[in-house]
Amino acid sequence: MKSNLSNPAKPLSRTESLACIPRQSETIHWQELDNGDILFTYPIPLSRFFTSLHQKFSKNQAELPTKKLQLDGMGSFVWKLIDGTRTVKDIIRIFAQDYNVTSQEAETAVAAFLKSLGQRGFIALYEPGE
Repeated sequence: MKSNLSNPAKPLSRTESLACIPRQSETIHWQELDNGDILFTYPIPLSRFFTSLHQKFSKNQAELPTKKLQLDGMGSFVWKLIDGTRTVKDIIRIFAQDYNVTSQEAETAVAAFLKSLGQRGFIALYEPGE
């Protein structure tokens, strides 16, 4: 069952969440910068009012305004681990080893980061086997 973090079908238990596999959204444009950081470019959702203003005054009416978000080294490290095969638990374990933090610290940091990515629509969680 797909569980989009911004609108979960049902709340998942901690055990179920750790067993899920995060997958990157195919609709999000991102690139790796020379320094290894990840840069996202995504359209800004506009209300009907601002959409009409944009269409009226913009030179390129078809192109919606975009926003950029650059991840730091830790965020970029986690993003690169989201490959559609690793579970949340796998990502936490690798993060804890690479950054020399406890598993609890890694779980707190990675879970908060994945939640933020889910709320932005950059990832979705899937149960194993989906």
